[in-house]
Amino acid sequence: MTHLTLAYPTSDNGRDLRIDLLRGLIMVYLIVVHFELASALSLFAWDRLAFVSSAEGFVFLSGVVVGMVYRRRLERDGLAAASRLLWQRAWQLYRVNLFVIASIALLGLVPAVNVFEFTHWTSPWSGESFPLYPPAETAWWDYLLRILLLRIGPHQFQVIGLYVILMAGAPLALYLLGRRLAWVVLLLSWGVYALNHFLPLNPTGARYEYAFPTLTWQLLFFNGMLIGYHRDRTLEFLAGPKSRWLVYLCGVLLAGFLFLANNNPHPLFWPWGQLSVIDPQTFGELYQTWFMKTPLGLGRLLNDVAAFIVVYHLLSRYWSWVDRAVGWLLIPLGQNSLYVFILHVYVLLILYNTPWPGLDLFWVNTLLHIGVIASIWLMVKRRFLFSVVPR
Repeated sequence: MTHLTLAYPTSDNGRDLRIDLLRGLIMVYLIVVHFELASALSLFAWDRLAFVSSAEGFVFLSGVVVGMVYRRRLERDGLAAASRLLWQRAWQLYRVNLFVIASIALLGLVPAVNVFEFTHWTSPWSGESFPLYPPAETAWWDYLLRILLLRIGPHQFQVIGLYVILMAGAPLALYLLGRRLAWVVLLLSWGVYALNHFLPLNPTGARYEYAFPTLTWQLLFFNGMLIGYHRDRTLEFLAGPKSRWLVYLCGVLLAGFLFLANNNPHPLFWPWGQLSVIDPQTFGELYQTWFMKTPLGLGRLLNDVAAFIVVYHLLSRYWSWVDRAVGWLLIPLGQNSLYVFILHVYVLLILYNTPWPGLDLFWVNTLLHIGVIASIWLMVKRRFLFSVVPR
């Protein structure tokens, strides 16, 4: 088979299946990370494949898709119509947040249902648990207010709260991009990111701000939106031969990040140990300075950029092989990522109410991870509750 037949078909203004596949991969990664058990799949999570996370990929790729889709709508229907659709999507996401938060709270009132994994966050390093919901004696009106302001909720779903705010602010970026003011979008986005490093702010007061501060994480979304909006100059460049030098450079960077990450003295779910070339204290200082997840350290951002460039180029070049191998699984998950995000909370809730996670056996955990992914994939293929659950 020649290189030309392996490559991704010539792009048009339609859907980019490479992005869908990557979003599907992010969904699989997210399920594995949120179901915190040692398995054959979790060996490739938790910073084992360099300093990347499912949350970063989800926010960035969401921005890319918004840029691609809403450019067409802007050019076809105008800014007012495109903005209205973006705000409708933000309102839908907000309602979904309210439902998930309230449903977990109500299920917690049922004696036979264990919701601890969703009402608490347990540090994987110290083992200490922190409540994400207020105590039962909290006044109903105070409880309701916290729900409406997204100040409580399961940590497995918090990033969707950030997504609400980003979608609500997307029309401004769309307006600037439509006026050919991409430099203003970059200046504002990077300026706010830098400001929040020196003067951390919590503009919404929502629970998600503790893990995904809005003024920091907007950088991924709006830069992704810019890339998607100018896909002919960005994604098409990365897919073609002219980007080969950049791909090689990013490949070298990725190898370095992979080496560095595997010197982590406190690895999760890695039974065969880790490298010890770098002194633990030196690694800790490097990680704290450059690779922290919540403040999006510059080293982590560079890692994200390098990973996207390499993977997107390889997908473009060897699409036929990748599509046949995993496209059947990942593309449907990626094309229905919000649906997957919502359903995975309740599938995990069901599993946490069985004795299987408590066995904590490697092969059982592996089957559980595969089973969750397979069950959600099957629900997507059968269009289960598609008329009810947003996609």
